[in-house]
Amino acid sequence: MPVLFLGFVFVTLLWMLWAIAWVVVWAVALLAWPIALVLGAFALFRAVTRSSLRHAEAPFHRRASPTRDGAFHNSAFQDYRQETLRKVDEEQGKFREFLERLRKAKDKEEFDRFMAERRPRPSLSAV
Repeated sequence: MPVLFLGFVFVTLLWMLWAIAWVVVWAVALLAWPIALVLGAFALFRAVTRSSLRHAEAPFHRRASPTRDGAFHNSAFQDYRQETLRKVDEEQGKFREFLERLRKAKDKEEFDRFMAERRPRPSLSAV
């Protein structure tokens, strides 16, 4: 008789675990569909906006697309680009000169401080 009772308890526990598992599955399914719906709407919205942006930019890309060597056909842009690069190189040279002067000033200050510490100080006993 105790064996039958243990079998009944075992079957009951299995049935309860199965029922709990199905409750969890249905709860996840019922709670997850709004999240899936929002993510799907977001993905659709993103795809639509990207394609519309591509179509809006298409005339510009056809007009100013680079050639195989990467150069643009617009000579005014090339002149502006060359002038800007020249200015940047000039500013970079000035900045490097400034950094070099700054380093030299700092080195000189450290050397002067070192030499001031190393110099013998006049003693008061000689007076």
